[in-house]
Amino acid sequence: MTQKYIKHFSALFDIDVNVFDLHLKEFTDYGKTFCSRCPDKCNYKNTHLYGVYESIRWDNKYIYYCPKDFIFIAVPLLDELGIHSSGVIAGPILMGDISDYPDTYNLPNFSTSKINDLTEILSAVFSSDISGKNDSTADFLNTIYKELELLPKQKHYPIELEKELQIAIKNADKEKARELLNRLLGEIFFHSNADFSVIKARVLELLVLLSRSVIESGADISEIFSLNNGYISEIEKFDSLEGLSVWLTNVINRFVSYVFDFSDIKHSNTVHKIIEYIKTNYMHKITLDNLAEHVYMSKSYISKIFNEEMKISLSAFINKVRIDKSKHLLLDPSVSIADIANLVGFDDQSYFTKQFKLVTGLSPKKYREKHGL
Repeated sequence: MTQKYIKHFSALFDIDVNVFDLHLKEFTDYGKTFCSRCPDKCNYKNTHLYGVYESIRWDNKYIYYCPKDFIFIAVPLLDELGIHSSGVIAGPILMGDISDYPDTYNLPNFSTSKINDLTEILSAVFSSDISGKNDSTADFLNTIYKELELLPKQKHYPIELEKELQIAIKNADKEKARELLNRLLGEIFFHSNADFSVIKARVLELLVLLSRSVIESGADISEIFSLNNGYISEIEKFDSLEGLSVWLTNVINRFVSYVFDFSDIKHSNTVHKIIEYIKTNYMHKITLDNLAEHVYMSKSYISKIFNEEMKISLSAFINKVRIDKSKHLLLDPSVSIADIANLVGFDDQSYFTKQFKLVTGLSPKKYREKHGL
């Protein structure tokens, strides 16, 4: 059924759509249809792996850039056990000014609003609600419970299992982590006298444990703590152990993904979003608060990674974009320099003149005399 919808979606919008397997870290049909219009080779596996994991985090949909600055859309898929094991990827797509791309490869060019519309449709068609009961998962857990009933009952909660789980996460061993998680869930069940409120409390403690493990493995502290705040409220919504266990398994996968080396991709994607926002809004006042809200990160963090990746400060880059836009306007002698300064986002003409000369080596007037019509 998924392949049927993918075929129709791809034909309707004239974009490549395919399934990315999180376990294999590969497309199920890569090389035949996916990215066929882009001849350049890149590290697509980590890029799209990151995209699918982010889609799980951000309400079952995520828009991101590839290393060639093309747009992609990711939507997670659930397997028969209710686990996010793959994702639907749509793209590559161009967005914005065609002149910003050295080669378009005949890719479709969509507006920001149209890309958002596509994302919503993809999410509605392919994503599923993971909070409900899944019969396969329930049967799987019941098997675990029956096996545990046959074992000698332990007087104390098996702390050693938690330690093994920590090691599995630090080693990015997802299969081992999932196995240990299922065993821990069974132990939590039997040591809580089937009191679901107690079970949820133990699960919260388990999340704290997992958080410490991924932080020790190099994950960003602020991001993990931010995730935990959302998890606490989500736990309260569950009223069955089956639903809770499916959700927790996806959380495990998310934590393990933070152990993977996503740092360069994540930073690059964030920087691309910042650049796109600046190019779209250069004529307006742009603040760090605007940018932080747009990319869902702190002001200090985006300033830091932008400097590291672009080798230029945010304010200097904003001025550069504005100056580049002003060069085109200066070619038209009918537009005054004061108006141009205002049109590209400078409130003060003298400051515009100063920044223009700093970037180009010429005053706006001299530039117009040299390059104007």
